[in-house]
Amino acid sequence: MELIRTPDERLEALAAFLRVLREGPVSNDTHKRYSHVLATATSYEVNGAIHAVLESAPDTASWEAPVARFLRSVSASLDRESLPDYPPGHPLRLLLEENAAAAGALDRLAEAVKGSPDKPLKLLKKELEGLEVLKSHYENLQNGLFPLYEEAFAAHACVRLMWTLQDKVLALRKSLLSLPDSTPVSSGSGAVKALGTLFTLGKNLAWREERILYPVSWRVISPGLFGALDGRTGGETKRSGTREGDRQRPAFSCGTGSLSGEVLEALFNALPVDVSFIDADDRVAFFSDPPGRIFPRSPAVIGRRVQNCHPPKSVATVEKILESFRSGERDREEFWLSSGERFVHISYAALRSPGGDYLGTLEISQDAAPLRKLSGEKRLL
Repeated sequence: MELIRTPDERLEALAAFLRVLREGPVSNDTHKRYSHVLATATSYEVNGAIHAVLESAPDTASWEAPVARFLRSVSASLDRESLPDYPPGHPLRLLLEENAAAAGALDRLAEAVKGSPDKPLKLLKKELEGLEVLKSHYENLQNGLFPLYEEAFAAHACVRLMWTLQDKVLALRKSLLSLPDSTPVSSGSGAVKALGTLFTLGKNLAWREERILYPVSWRVISPGLFGALDGRTGGETKRSGTREGDRQRPAFSCGTGSLSGEVLEALFNALPVDVSFIDADDRVAFFSDPPGRIFPRSPAVIGRRVQNCHPPKSVATVEKILESFRSGERDREEFWLSSGERFVHISYAALRSPGGDYLGTLEISQDAAPLRKLSGEKRLL
């Protein structure tokens, strides 16, 4: 590796080493061949190497272990790299603070596990519930920073893997919270193994955010794009409102009436459902923003490919629905699932012109739990 001179050669060498890791254990001689570039790798180069192998990978999850070993090999170099000084109030500064809070919650969980050997899981439920901060933080990344990252930077495949791992962390937390309070937390038990995986994976993700995702985002995302987050973290949507001159101007008109932009926005946000529209090119073109929205959205998702707005494990299903709508095979599809106290019903409908041309897909999500509890009749206030 002594002949490596250019940035492209360095990136290619890092990607080559990552591919070697995918094949199995690496010998000392092989590691030595790449030692110089591993010892001097930057966050930008590491991101590029991961993108190079994930960009065309059909199964992102299969790269979880090789990428983890790769990051351990470059961790000393990344830990030496100076981090940007994000200004107060900047989205990356706020995400960094969230990340620190999430890492602190994981540390408290680890301490509680150490202090509760051979005791019931009930003693850890408080710390597990405190990891709700992880859920909100991951939503802020998935709906806020990830879309900006994809828009600003071609080498963005790494966020697909991060999303997969985030879902894994949240699934582990959910499964642990669902266990009986009497579940033993003893050495070698299933609960202890799950807790260990949750802690390790959560802390590794926190490190990846701090040492790779945020520094590269700072370098590649323009201040104008960061403005889409409105100086806040991504999970908070920005209500743009209607400009004064548009209050009375009809934004929609048809044979059954017309509505101004102000009324139309208020109408969508008053509906007891979440509405999203995906255009004919599979890009998010519109979403309503009612209070208590089931699936968080940020203005940063506008123009984003809808496939990138879903966890990697769901992308195949999304593409199957869209293709069936586009081909005319189907016009509607629906799903329902339980999420905590909610019973979420999700329906998709193909929108077509009078001539039958495919215009896009309408997505409507609703918490049907209150409706399922209704009985008898209500005719009076």
